[in-house]
Amino acid sequence: MRLNRLFAVVAPVVLLLPLAAHADWPKGEREKYMAQCTQAATPQIGAAAAKSHCACGADAIKSYPASDIQALMDNKASPELQQKALGQIAKCKSDAPAKK
Repeated sequence: MRLNRLFAVVAPVVLLLPLAAHADWPKGEREKYMAQCTQAATPQIGAAAAKSHCACGADAIKSYPASDIQALMDNKASPELQQKALGQIAKCKSDAPAKK
């Protein structure tokens, strides 16, 4: 009987563990990404479009494990991970015309 109760408590926690592995950006890294991204994109597409594009890109990869995001931010990611992230971010192409 006690085993059933223990299982009832432990099972939901175990099922939620994979979700915790894909939580969110490591502390401070999203802001760092946004600053770098908007600085690089603003000359091409303007400040407002750059902010929107970069926010979309940040949201596109926030489901990655924190270790992968950290590796991307530290330029230590594998080429495969870099290409995967770039593919996700590329889906956020701005609808605004390029700044002239």
